[in-house]
Amino acid sequence: MKRYLALDLPAPVRDLRIREDLGSQIRQRELFRLRTKLGPEVALAVFQPAIEDEDSLLCAIFVAPGENHLVFRDEIAPTKKWDEWYRAYRIQNLGRSADIESVEITETEVVYHWCYSFFNLYESGVHYSGRQAWTGKIYSSTWNHMLTNRPEFPILIRGGYREMDPEVFNGDRDAAEEYAKNL
Repeated sequence: MKRYLALDLPAPVRDLRIREDLGSQIRQRELFRLRTKLGPEVALAVFQPAIEDEDSLLCAIFVAPGENHLVFRDEIAPTKKWDEWYRAYRIQNLGRSADIESVEITETEVVYHWCYSFFNLYESGVHYSGRQAWTGKIYSSTWNHMLTNRPEFPILIRGGYREMDPEVFNGDRDAAEEYAKNL
Protein backbone atom coordinates (compact mmCIF):
# COMPACT_ATOMS: atom_id res chain seq x y z
CA MET A 1 0.00 0.00 0.00
CA LYS A 2 1.41 3.37 -1.00
CA ARG A 3 1.77 5.77 1.92
CA TYR A 4 2.06 9.44 1.09
CA LEU A 5 2.78 12.51 3.17
CA ALA A 6 -0.28 14.72 3.67
CA LEU A 7 1.32 17.90 2.30
CA ASP A 8 2.62 18.17 -1.24
CA LEU A 9 5.58 20.15 -2.48
CA PRO A 10 4.90 23.41 -4.31
CA ALA A 11 4.90 22.66 -8.07
CA PRO A 12 8.15 24.57 -8.84
CA VAL A 13 10.01 22.71 -6.06
CA ARG A 14 8.56 19.35 -7.13
CA ASP A 15 9.50 19.97 -10.77
CA LEU A 16 13.04 21.01 -9.78
CA ARG A 17 13.47 17.82 -7.71
CA ILE A 18 12.21 15.72 -10.63
CA ARG A 19 14.65 17.38 -13.06
CA GLU A 20 17.53 16.92 -10.61
CA ASP A 21 16.66 13.25 -9.98
CA LEU A 22 16.36 12.48 -13.70
CA GLY A 23 19.62 14.29 -14.39
CA SER A 24 21.38 12.17 -11.77
CA GLN A 25 20.02 8.95 -13.28
CA ILE A 26 21.07 9.97 -16.80
CA ARG A 27 24.60 10.99 -15.67
CA GLN A 28 24.98 7.72 -13.76
CA ARG A 29 23.80 5.65 -16.74
CA GLU A 30 26.28 7.37 -19.07
CA LEU A 31 29.18 7.09 -16.61
CA PHE A 32 28.71 3.32 -16.28
CA ARG A 33 28.31 2.86 -20.04
CA LEU A 34 31.70 4.49 -20.59
CA ARG A 35 33.51 3.13 -17.51
CA THR A 36 36.35 0.62 -18.06
CA LYS A 37 35.18 -2.70 -16.64
CA LEU A 38 37.80 -3.46 -13.97
CA GLY A 39 37.48 -4.73 -10.42
CA PRO A 40 36.02 -7.59 -8.43
CA GLU A 41 32.87 -9.39 -9.59
CA VAL A 42 30.81 -9.71 -6.42
CA ALA A 43 27.17 -9.15 -5.54
CA LEU A 44 26.52 -6.99 -2.49
CA ALA A 45 24.10 -8.02 0.26
CA VAL A 46 21.35 -5.39 0.01
CA PHE A 47 19.02 -4.20 2.77
CA GLN A 48 15.93 -2.00 2.38
CA PRO A 49 13.84 -0.18 4.97
CA ALA A 50 11.10 -2.38 6.43
CA ILE A 51 8.68 0.51 5.77
CA GLU A 52 9.41 0.43 2.02
CA ASP A 53 6.41 -0.18 -0.22
CA GLU A 54 6.31 -3.64 -1.84
CA ASP A 55 6.16 -2.02 -5.29
CA SER A 56 9.62 -0.51 -4.88
CA LEU A 57 11.62 -3.50 -3.67
CA LEU A 58 14.90 -4.69 -5.14
CA CYS A 59 14.28 -7.39 -7.73
CA ALA A 60 17.66 -7.88 -9.47
CA ILE A 61 21.38 -7.16 -9.26
CA PHE A 62 23.53 -7.10 -12.38
CA VAL A 63 27.20 -7.82 -11.70
CA ALA A 64 30.03 -6.69 -13.97
CA PRO A 65 33.74 -6.27 -13.18
CA GLY A 66 33.91 -3.57 -10.49
CA GLU A 67 30.18 -2.76 -10.72
CA ASN A 68 26.81 -3.66 -9.26
CA HIS A 69 23.60 -2.40 -10.87
CA LEU A 70 20.64 -2.63 -8.50
CA VAL A 71 17.21 -2.79 -10.15
CA PHE A 72 14.24 -1.77 -8.00
CA ARG A 73 10.68 -2.33 -9.27
CA ASP A 74 9.76 1.35 -8.83
CA GLU A 75 10.33 4.46 -6.75
CA ILE A 76 7.44 5.69 -4.61
CA ALA A 77 7.89 9.43 -4.00
CA PRO A 78 6.75 10.86 -0.65
CA THR A 79 3.70 12.71 -2.00
CA LYS A 80 0.98 11.59 -4.42
CA LYS A 81 1.48 14.32 -7.06
CA TRP A 82 5.27 14.05 -6.89
CA ASP A 83 5.00 10.27 -7.26
CA GLU A 84 2.65 10.48 -10.26
CA TRP A 85 4.66 13.18 -12.05
CA TYR A 86 8.03 11.59 -11.34
CA ARG A 87 6.89 8.17 -12.63
CA ALA A 88 5.52 9.77 -15.82
CA TYR A 89 8.80 11.65 -16.37
CA ARG A 90 10.88 8.48 -15.83
CA ILE A 91 8.79 6.56 -18.36
CA GLN A 92 8.98 9.43 -20.85
CA ASN A 93 12.72 10.14 -20.44
CA LEU A 94 14.18 6.76 -19.46
CA GLY A 95 11.70 4.33 -20.99
CA ARG A 96 11.04 2.70 -17.60
CA SER A 97 9.47 3.35 -14.22
CA ALA A 98 11.86 0.97 -12.44
CA ASP A 99 14.81 2.49 -10.61
CA ILE A 100 18.43 1.53 -11.24
CA GLU A 101 21.26 2.53 -8.91
CA SER A 102 24.81 1.63 -9.94
CA VAL A 103 27.83 1.48 -7.67
CA GLU A 104 31.51 1.05 -8.42
CA ILE A 105 33.35 -1.57 -6.35
CA THR A 106 37.09 -1.80 -5.73
CA GLU A 107 39.02 -4.15 -3.46
CA THR A 108 38.65 -1.70 -0.56
CA GLU A 109 35.70 0.62 -1.19
CA VAL A 110 32.33 1.27 -2.76
CA VAL A 111 31.98 4.42 -4.86
CA TYR A 112 28.52 5.96 -5.14
CA HIS A 113 28.01 8.16 -8.21
CA TRP A 114 24.90 10.29 -7.53
CA CYS A 115 23.39 7.61 -5.25
CA TYR A 116 25.08 8.14 -1.86
CA SER A 117 22.68 8.55 1.05
CA PHE A 118 25.12 10.66 3.13
CA PHE A 119 22.80 13.02 5.04
CA ASN A 120 19.25 12.05 4.09
CA LEU A 121 16.01 11.25 5.80
CA TYR A 122 13.84 8.60 4.15
CA GLU A 123 11.60 11.24 2.53
CA SER A 124 14.37 13.60 1.35
CA GLY A 125 16.34 11.43 -1.09
CA VAL A 126 18.93 14.01 -2.19
CA HIS A 127 21.52 12.63 -4.65
CA TYR A 128 25.09 12.84 -3.35
CA SER A 129 28.31 11.20 -4.52
CA GLY A 130 30.78 9.61 -2.11
CA ARG A 131 33.02 6.72 -1.14
CA GLN A 132 32.86 4.28 1.74
CA ALA A 133 34.84 1.27 2.90
CA TRP A 134 33.90 -2.06 1.34
CA THR A 135 31.80 -4.09 3.79
CA GLY A 136 29.99 -6.43 1.40
CA LYS A 137 26.69 -4.85 2.50
CA ILE A 138 24.70 -1.94 1.20
CA TYR A 139 21.66 -0.22 2.71
CA SER A 140 19.01 1.70 0.84
CA SER A 141 17.95 4.53 3.11
CA THR A 142 15.61 6.74 1.08
CA TRP A 143 12.47 6.39 -1.04
CA ASN A 144 14.59 6.77 -4.19
CA HIS A 145 17.17 4.22 -3.03
CA MET A 146 20.13 6.37 -2.00
CA LEU A 147 22.75 3.97 -0.62
CA THR A 148 25.24 3.61 2.22
CA ASN A 149 27.35 0.81 3.73
CA ARG A 150 25.72 0.88 7.17
CA PRO A 151 22.26 1.10 8.69
CA GLU A 152 21.09 4.65 9.35
CA PHE A 153 19.48 5.69 12.62
CA PRO A 154 16.35 7.33 11.11
CA ILE A 155 15.49 4.00 9.45
CA LEU A 156 16.35 1.91 12.52
CA ILE A 157 13.86 3.82 14.70
CA ARG A 158 11.15 3.41 12.04
CA GLY A 159 11.25 -0.39 11.95
CA GLY A 160 14.74 -1.17 10.71
CA TYR A 161 15.81 -2.96 7.56
CA ARG A 162 15.11 -6.25 5.83
CA GLU A 163 17.63 -8.18 3.75
CA MET A 164 16.60 -8.57 0.14
CA ASP A 165 16.86 -11.72 -1.96
CA PRO A 166 17.05 -10.51 -5.57
CA GLU A 167 17.89 -12.45 -8.69
CA VAL A 168 21.58 -12.02 -9.57
CA PHE A 169 22.71 -11.81 -13.19
CA ASN A 170 26.01 -11.22 -14.95
CA GLY A 171 25.66 -8.00 -16.91
CA ASP A 172 26.44 -4.32 -17.17
CA ARG A 173 24.30 -1.17 -16.90
CA ASP A 174 22.85 -1.70 -20.38
CA ALA A 175 21.67 -5.20 -19.40
CA ALA A 176 20.10 -3.73 -16.24
CA GLU A 177 18.36 -1.05 -18.37
CA GLU A 178 16.86 -3.67 -20.69
CA TYR A 179 15.69 -5.77 -17.76
CA ALA A 180 14.11 -2.74 -16.06
CA LYS A 181 12.17 -1.78 -19.20
CA ASN A 182 10.43 -5.16 -19.09
CA LEU A 183 9.18 -4.91 -15.50
